[in-house]
Amino acid sequence: MVNSKCLPLLMKEFEARTPRSRQVADRARRVLPGGETRSITFYPPYPASITKAAGAVITDVDGNSYLDILNNYTALVHGHAFPPVVEAARAAASEGVVYPAPHEAQLDLAEHLIARHAVAQQIRFTNSGTEATLLAMRTAQAVTGRDRFILFEGGYHGSAPLITGPHPQVTRVPFNDPAAVEEVLDDTIAAVLIEPCLGVGGVIAAEPEFIQTLRDMTYKVGALLVIDEVQTLRASYGGATELYEVDADLVVMAKLIGGGYPTGVMGGRASHLRVLDQATPGAIKHSGTFNGHLVSARAGLVALEHLTQPAIDRMNASAEKLANRIEVSGRTNGVPVIVTRFGSMLHVHLQDHEPANAGQVTPDPTAVSALHLALLLEGVFAAPRGLVALSTVLTDDQLDSVAAGYERAFARMTAH
Repeated sequence: MVNSKCLPLLMKEFEARTPRSRQVADRARRVLPGGETRSITFYPPYPASITKAAGAVITDVDGNSYLDILNNYTALVHGHAFPPVVEAARAAASEGVVYPAPHEAQLDLAEHLIARHAVAQQIRFTNSGTEATLLAMRTAQAVTGRDRFILFEGGYHGSAPLITGPHPQVTRVPFNDPAAVEEVLDDTIAAVLIEPCLGVGGVIAAEPEFIQTLRDMTYKVGALLVIDEVQTLRASYGGATELYEVDADLVVMAKLIGGGYPTGVMGGRASHLRVLDQATPGAIKHSGTFNGHLVSARAGLVALEHLTQPAIDRMNASAEKLANRIEVSGRTNGVPVIVTRFGSMLHVHLQDHEPANAGQVTPDPTAVSALHLALLLEGVFAAPRGLVALSTVLTDDQLDSVAAGYERAFARMTAH
């Protein structure tokens, strides 16, 4: 049972250990709304300010070190300052960084992604997953002549108004609920967008039959199926699309494909992407000053070349081991814990039932905050909401230390 008094005590201990982070937070509030520029990274009383990182270890301005099991929300699949990526980025920067014309680095990365992902016969570069999603939606509109979309509750496809909140062109339905989709899917829908595994929604995997039903239903009404692989590409060499064997129309990728640098990709069938070909009458105008950025392209290619199937298998096995140990530690300390997993991504749910959709994620927010602060005090850096995303560089010894950190964190939460 979680002690209701533990959170104030944990905050007090955190503040005592991070006085310089408090100073950074106070400075940040003077120039940044709320003291941050990325909402998801905020947590009370203030975030630890990170000053350096290497491999699986990050260090804050107070000199506290943490084992990083978040890796910038799945983006750093090889951890921090991965030497081959650093070398590639340094070499690319010396070549001029960005050009007002195509360059071969774009082609190298594009060819790798097309060979790797079954949906991507051609690709278009953007600067982020948000931009890639919006481009996929514009492409779907151009291909179908329709302007409405279906998204899933608990899904996250970026930060633009069209895909974040209520919007007249968007209908949201429960995840893993084919009947709910069927009720709203008609010949006005341009595309259905789905993450094979809800990331923000709690690392909840789509049921295989649900994905296939979506494919069948979208075919029937002439809508496109868009697979969002921004986070799930790490699950297998060909991403979650390979695992589900789904024949989608478009795919969105970002995060790890840039090797830690900003980038995004929208890919799909060549027949669909023809609407972006400027030699085609009425083609979509799509530009971006930094699309296909040289450093991102070179770093991303190296990161992907090192993300082999054996490397993915090792990450996934480590994640399975960690998930099991976290659940055991929770039970041992009387804390209700369910860990959902998709490849090397985990979500630690402080509840006693496994969720099938985002609506079934119902933890006590106070307990979630307490676990996060307790982990920081034990030298483990996870997402405030409970997300974990492992890297290829986390060693077996470090994994054991993370598991032990969770056990001690649960003990802190229940101490009287």
